[in-house]
Amino acid sequence: MKYLYTTASKTLAISIILLFVFSFAQAQKNTDSPYSRYGIGLINTTTFNGNFGMGGAGIAWRPFQYKPLIYDSLARSNAKLNDRGTNQINGVNPASFSNISLTTFEAALISRNARYTSGSQSRVGSNTQLSHMSIAFPIGEKLGVGFGIRPYSFVGYDYSDTSSINNNKINYTNEGSGGINEIFVGVGYGFLEHFSVGLNAKYYFGKITDDRRVVYGANGTNFFNVLDQREVKVSSVALEIGAQYFKDLNSKYRLVVGAIISPNDQLNAEQSRLVRNYTGDVNLERFKDTSLFVDDQSVDIANNATYGIGVSIEKKLKWMLTADFKAQSWGDQELAEGIERSSNQLIHVGFDKYVSATAFGSYWERIGYRAGMRYNSSLLRVDNEDISEFGISFGLTLPLRKTFSTLNIGVEVGQRGKDELGLTKEEFFNFQVGVVINDKWFIKRKYD
Repeated sequence: MKYLYTTASKTLAISIILLFVFSFAQAQKNTDSPYSRYGIGLINTTTFNGNFGMGGAGIAWRPFQYKPLIYDSLARSNAKLNDRGTNQINGVNPASFSNISLTTFEAALISRNARYTSGSQSRVGSNTQLSHMSIAFPIGEKLGVGFGIRPYSFVGYDYSDTSSINNNKINYTNEGSGGINEIFVGVGYGFLEHFSVGLNAKYYFGKITDDRRVVYGANGTNFFNVLDQREVKVSSVALEIGAQYFKDLNSKYRLVVGAIISPNDQLNAEQSRLVRNYTGDVNLERFKDTSLFVDDQSVDIANNATYGIGVSIEKKLKWMLTADFKAQSWGDQELAEGIERSSNQLIHVGFDKYVSATAFGSYWERIGYRAGMRYNSSLLRVDNEDISEFGISFGLTLPLRKTFSTLNIGVEVGQRGKDELGLTKEEFFNFQVGVVINDKWFIKRKYD
C-alpha cells in the first residue's frame, strides 16, 4: 500500500509541474509559418508518443495483449491483472481507452524546425515546447478513462512589405502569435466482446494576437503611422465520438476497424480590436488618436468538423499495419481576399513492431519500432491553389532499465506548400522525445 501511495503522489506531482510548464510554453512563439496567419492558425498535426512514429494514425490502433514489462513483476505479487492490450495512450480514438491495461502517464517535448523558401529569399526557424501531457487508467473489466492537455493550433508569423505613393515609401508589417490549447476528458467502454465505443469532451482555450502597422517613410511626414491591434480569445467546448470493432481472423491475426466523428464546426470566441494613429518609432510610439475600438465582441470562428475511418491488420504480439482516412469540412470559409479554407482530406499510414511481451531476452529484442506517413490535401487555398502537406515519420520505444517506463523517440520530415506563384515552401523536421510511465494502482495482494 505504501508503494501505491508513493506512485500516485509522484504521478500527481509530475502532472502539476508539467501543467505549469505547459502553460508557460504556450505563452511563447511556437511556429514561424506564414500559413499560420489565417483563422485559428496552423492545426497541430503531432500526436501522442505511440501515434507520432506512425504518421499520426490511430483510429484503428488497438494492440492485442501488448503487455508492458511491469506485468512480469506484478504477476509475482499475485496481483489480479486484466487481459487488455495496450500500455500507451491513443489520442486519436477515444474508444481505445477501453483497451488501456495499466495506469499510464505520458508526456513529451517536441522541437519543430523548418526552412522557409520563397523566390530568392529563405530563412530558418526553430521552436521547442511541451507536446502533450496525459494520463489514462482502466476501471473494472470493460471501462477506461483518460484526460490530458495538448496544443490544438499555432500562430506565429512576422513579415513585411513595401510600396510607395507619390514617391513616399510605405512599410507594411504584420506580426502574430499565440494559439489554441485543448483539454480533453475521455471514456471508452467495451461491449458485446468485439465492440468498443468512446467519447471525448474537449475544452478549447487560448489567445491569438495580430499586430499590423502602416509606417510612412521620411518624406511622408504629413501622414500619421497606423497601428492596428487585434486579439481573439477562444473559450469553447466540443465533443468527439469514436468506435472500434475488433475480430480475430485466426489464431495469429486480428482485424480492427475504427471510426471517429467530431461534428463541431465552430469555436466560440471574443474579439477585440484597437486602431490608433501615432508618430515615432516602434515601442516608442506617441499616439495621437483612436480611430476604432471594439472590446470583447462575441464571434464564431470556423473549425474543422472531422469524420474518419481506419483499419488495421495485426499479427498478435508482433506487429500492426494501419491506415486512416479523414475528411474535414471548414465550410469554405474566406479568410482574406483570394485565401480560403476549404474541405480537405487526410491520409495516415503506420506500421508498429511491438516491444517484446516479456522482460527476458536481450535489450535489442525489447525495442519497439514504428514508421508512417501522412498527407493533407489542403491546409489553405490561395488563389484557387491548394497548399498541401506531406510528412514521413519514424519512431522507437526504448524500455528503461529497472523501471516500468519507456522512452519514446520520434522524428518526422516533410513539406508544406511550394515555392511557386509567390507561395512559400516549408521543409520541416520535427523531433519528439517522450516518456511513458506504467503502473498498477489499487493492487489487491495475496500477501502484504
